[in-house]
Amino acid sequence: MIKALIFDLDGTLANTEILHYRAWKKALKNNGVNQLPFGTYITYVGTSNEKIAGDFIETDNIGKDLAELVREKQIIYKDLIPEIQLLQGVREIVDRYHSTFRLAVASSSHKEEIMLVLKSQQLDSYFDPVIGGDMVERRKPDPEIYLQVQQTLGFSPQECIAFEDSEHGLNSAKNAGMYGVAIPNEFTLNHDFSRADLTLTDLTEMDDEKISGLLQYRP
Repeated sequence: MIKALIFDLDGTLANTEILHYRAWKKALKNNGVNQLPFGTYITYVGTSNEKIAGDFIETDNIGKDLAELVREKQIIYKDLIPEIQLLQGVREIVDRYHSTFRLAVASSSHKEEIMLVLKSQQLDSYFDPVIGGDMVERRKPDPEIYLQVQQTLGFSPQECIAFEDSEHGLNSAKNAGMYGVAIPNEFTLNHDFSRADLTLTDLTEMDDEKISGLLQYRP
């Protein structure tokens, strides 16, 4: 029996990736890195702020530590949050299932960022727990973040469905033993979703029949 629906945030619930890109581009420019091609940024989708910061500190000799550079990016990103829009089907699935299943978030973004986005859309009361990348030691595709959500909920992994837009995120959920639903977007169309139990165009396609259908397979 499915008891929980767990969602990634960036690119799954909210259309945030282009804003993260703008924030990183500005933060890096402020530190002497004048070029961040969009194609380069796309390779980081599904990872973390720390991964991006660490790589550019090393390759471009930025004279700041990882935490400081991440903070600079976050300050810029927070100012962009009012521009964020939910992705297709998000409100519908929340309205449809919040009284049937536990809804949770497992995102590589820091929890503060996640909560600001959810609050800006009046959705913060629907998701519990909310686990951010700053609350785990190992980032996606490691299963730690999904296992922490599962343990907080008190359910088995087989009672959880994870929704992800990236290869790293999907593999994190699958490595945790959960059902994984892939929702590729314009930034992740070329990712490998071969481990997905189900692939959707957007969340409007998710319904009771598809949830029941997942139970025919082992996650």
